[in-house]
Amino acid sequence: MTGAGRGVGAAVALALGKAGYAVCTADLNPDRAFHTARQITDAGGEAFGWQTDVSNKFQAASMIETTRDRYGRLDVLAHFAHVHPNVPALKMDEWDWRRVVEVNLTGTFICVQLAARVMADEGGGRIALMGLSPDLTWTGEAAYAASLSALPGLMAAFQNELSGSGVRLTLIPLGDSEEAAKRVIGFCAR
Repeated sequence: MTGAGRGVGAAVALALGKAGYAVCTADLNPDRAFHTARQITDAGGEAFGWQTDVSNKFQAASMIETTRDRYGRLDVLAHFAHVHPNVPALKMDEWDWRRVVEVNLTGTFICVQLAARVMADEGGGRIALMGLSPDLTWTGEAAYAASLSALPGLMAAFQNELSGSGVRLTLIPLGDSEEAAKRVIGFCAR
């Protein structure tokens, strides 16, 4: 579970824990990652926190392999790590643009690629990706909107390549936290 430190990602991680899934709560901020893991374990679930930058392939691989080693397999990747600056396109500098694309698009590619390889080898799994929020205003959100608008195409390419592997993917809009958590749990239960 990436982006598990706050917001929709934390809500999804807590819902997965409540539904009986063993959860790696990954976040760039280790304090937030460990806090969410503690919330799951305090409620009787199984979880551990993990600090990772999803745009770094080595860190993402370490997260996935550690989760697989700890729990014996990888059944679900709920990938909700994202950055969402509110900077008008005419004022955004190139560094901010690149960071949004690196985390939101490249990080998604890396995490899905690595998790899908493991899941395909193990006979299947579920991958839930963040999608565009229905309440996106577009003002000051050019990089965010551009990075997330590319995800349906990326997901379709992965679905095509994973056909017959037992690995399924879906996009979950980043709107209401409770609704997103329900959609992820519903998707994973199928």
